[in-house]
Amino acid sequence: MLGFVKRLLGGARNDVYGLDHLVLNVQLPPQSMWMNMGYWESTVDFPQACQALLDLVLTAGLLTDKGLSIRVLDVGCGCGDQSLHLIGLRKGVSLARSKSDLTTALQHRSSAESQRPVPLVDTYIGITLEPAQAALAQSRIGGARSHLEKSSVQMSAGIFRADASDPSSWSGDLLNSITKLATSCGENDTSTWLLALDTMYHFRPSRLPLLQYARSTLQASLMAFDLILADGVTRREHFILRIVCWLTGSPLSNFITRDEYLSMLVAAGYDPSRIEIRDVSRHVFTGLSSFLGGRIKEAQPYGMKMGKFRAAKMVFGWWARSGVVRGVVVVARR
Repeated sequence: MLGFVKRLLGGARNDVYGLDHLVLNVQLPPQSMWMNMGYWESTVDFPQACQALLDLVLTAGLLTDKGLSIRVLDVGCGCGDQSLHLIGLRKGVSLARSKSDLTTALQHRSSAESQRPVPLVDTYIGITLEPAQAALAQSRIGGARSHLEKSSVQMSAGIFRADASDPSSWSGDLLNSITKLATSCGENDTSTWLLALDTMYHFRPSRLPLLQYARSTLQASLMAFDLILADGVTRREHFILRIVCWLTGSPLSNFITRDEYLSMLVAAGYDPSRIEIRDVSRHVFTGLSSFLGGRIKEAQPYGMKMGKFRAAKMVFGWWARSGVVRGVVVVARR
């Protein structure tokens, strides 16, 4: 069949029986479309590592919240996997201190809750800059929302294509949703969160406009996975990092030290006594670099192009060896 199609399209005779039919055997739609650096302490599977990183951030942020429903503004939500995970969580569970059993704890159901499920997240707003990701995420979350409505689960959820780094550019339905979210927050309300999973180091010109907006307008706490610069970086290391930032389109100015990051959060309005920054690098960069190396080898026999992932493997391997860049979980409570 493939040979016929290739001849029909004018393919060369010696290329008729190649590997192009690979695309006919790929599972569509894919089971997942996760995309973050992952947390690799207990897994070598990419989707599991990506979910583990989200669970780790949720643990850190919601550890002291006892069964409260929360509102979430999720910036950099990608293709909707973390959105689906968040809107699937249920209220009334005890968040685990160990990340290894967090998912089990969050998904636990009492018999009463099974009859009348109450979402942990009662309002969810996701933002992504990429049009293709936004369209896919909107479609996926729409299906999940319909399922919840049929189960009599009451919640508000939407995903929008916008520049999360510039709140002044938000308009239309997104702005209406954000305004409704802001007006629902009381002075002593601590249930609104800004979630930024592996995204804010991309923001131009900096993270500060979003952080200031979240703290002053939304009265939101912050939970994030982000990248910071280690102390004592050499001129050579800084030069190499400049090249990496140029190639990836990430502003070099976003790579700041822990103390500078803390000062930025304080400048945004957060109380320094309520800020936590925890280094989790050893379970991020090494695992991701190893996974990419294995995937590149697996793809070779099928002729799959993995050029940009080869470059990414080199960068993450360098960060793992040198410690120049650190991966941190950040929580700033209002």
